[in-house]
Amino acid sequence: MIDAHVHLQGADLAPGTLAEGDRLGVKLFVCCTVVGMGYYPKFEAVSKSNDDLYAVMRRHPERVAGYCYVNPRHGKAALEDFRRRIEDQRMIGLKLWVATLCDDPLVFPFIEQAITYNAPILIHAWRKTVGQLPYESTAEHVANLARRYPEARIIMAHMAGKVESAINLIEPYPNVYTDTSGSPIGGAEVSIAVNRLGAERVLFGSDLYGACLASNIGKVLGAGLSREQLDLVMGGNMERLLGGVSHGTSQTRGIVQ
Repeated sequence: MIDAHVHLQGADLAPGTLAEGDRLGVKLFVCCTVVGMGYYPKFEAVSKSNDDLYAVMRRHPERVAGYCYVNPRHGKAALEDFRRRIEDQRMIGLKLWVATLCDDPLVFPFIEQAITYNAPILIHAWRKTVGQLPYESTAEHVANLARRYPEARIIMAHMAGKVESAINLIEPYPNVYTDTSGSPIGGAEVSIAVNRLGAERVLFGSDLYGACLASNIGKVLGAGLSREQLDLVMGGNMERLLGGVSHGTSQTRGIVQ
């Protein structure tokens, strides 16, 4: 299995993550670093967090791959950092959180660069009844981005919070996947996503460290999927996405060489 949505805890994996992965059969954790920096971090904080992630990747080259997190408001400096992380440090994709709506023109240079690498783009998306952040993307913003960039390989995180409406919005765009993170319960929501998008567009994600790996696996196992669908959701789809990433001169399966 591959966990497509994991966060570091501070500058490292949460204690016990790899051991729990061994116990449950998760071979690869695909990580990003946004937790703890605040919603609108400065460039120096973002770059330091990516340094931390790279250090973890080097310590566990067969078990940890990394999305480069960027705050698009940092412009050229952030774009150069993204290029360096992909080309020199073999990170495998781009992570967008809540600093900028994902369909804002500020984001477009990063999407275009990710397309050149054929790199997946993990986008936090959530629809709240109250407390929506000013620049927190929803499924509607993700759909807008997918329509503009059909070549981009987009992962809408968390099934965007309100699953039925969110899945309906992204269904017309075959370049958009969704991950199962966001709640330790919700097998029915996973079933909705698979039934409407096809199992080929749904990825397992736990949202560690602030979640339970076992309960998130159980949520997917409780969705009533066939063995073939489970194989795709629990690892096959993410393995396929990682297998296409280019680092400028070579190909990778998303594991640090």
